Amino acid sequence: MSDKLREKRNKIIGRAMKISRVKTAFENAWYIHARMFGDIMDPAFTDDMAARFELVAALNLISRGDVVRGMKKLDNLFKFCNTDEDFAAWYFFVGVCYEKTGLRERAAVLLTESAKREPEFYMVYLLLAKCLHEEKHYEAALGGYMRALECALNMPQRDELPAVRAEPLIGSIHGNMAACLVMMRQYDEAEYELYEAQSLGYSPPLLNLSWAMLYAATDRKQQAREKMTVLRKELPEVEAKYALTVEEILAQKNPRFALQKPELDKLCGFWDWFSETEERLHDAFRLGVGYPGFRPLEYKLRELFGHNGETVRFSLSRDGGKTCISFFDNYNLTYEIWLDKLIELAPKQITDKWSFYAVH
Repeated sequence: MSDKLREKRNKIIGRAMKISRVKTAFENAWYIHARMFGDIMDPAFTDDMAARFELVAALNLISRGDVVRGMKKLDNLFKFCNTDEDFAAWYFFVGVCYEKTGLRERAAVLLTESAKREPEFYMVYLLLAKCLHEEKHYEAALGGYMRALECALNMPQRDELPAVRAEPLIGSIHGNMAACLVMMRQYDEAEYELYEAQSLGYSPPLLNLSWAMLYAATDRKQQAREKMTVLRKELPEVEAKYALTVEEILAQKNPRFALQKPELDKLCGFWDWFSETEERLHDAFRLGVGYPGFRPLEYKLRELFGHNGETVRFSLSRDGGKTCISFFDNYNLTYEIWLDKLIELAPKQITDKWSFYAVH
């Protein structure tokens, strides 16, 4: 937006603000939303009252459940953004809208853009971490929780209601970190975080699931089943959903927590398939088609590695004169070992043009 148009719009809003009922309505609405989001609202659009009017109008709609119209208002607000604080707020609130509509991957992209501006607002990082956690990006989610914890620990206490109580918030972050660490097989760190959560008075029923999975993964059978018994009393639908998973971990049949024997015929079959497909994949990368051109690879990896909704993800890059594919095991023990073996079995005629890496 040009400075001239910005000045014109602010003059119009300035005249409107001289009307008592308009000023009162705006100030009341700003105050209500700032009680929850003040740490990211207050630094944004500080010299642009027209932009603040647009923001309040959008938040009024979103708070009433009219997320679609609220997003349209936010779309109009983008042209008002000038500073990092403006962009941090805009990306955050659009991310909130996507999260409310269940589009967590898209929400994570927007919240990541907000986080890049480094706002001192814990909710940016906490909501981002939760979206990443739901999508099973455990390492990235853990980083988000750690940043949220840092902001929460430094958060000034407010006198007005509803005030955010620090201890339950910090306890919940420790609990979420523990859930990620269990899935990353970092058991000592996970147990520490669970005790931290409990020491802060945070002990919701779902924490029993994290305890149960930790105990199962570390072969403490009795404690795992005791926690699942407690969970069944408090959240029977959740216990029913995860009971088989915990038993699978206890029986060392869950590939994330216990190594399953590599199926060499399937691994070799992957390279037979790749040899037939690699020319099309190479052309897709060379022409800049991107991931849609690699959809067959995505399907093949899901066929080979898919278990309980998890699979191996990949990224594309250049490695000197070669096309590089990095495979991500996401801390799944079986996938980690299988990927190492898969890469070891890659035929030379393929590795002359391609390079492959296995990473967490």
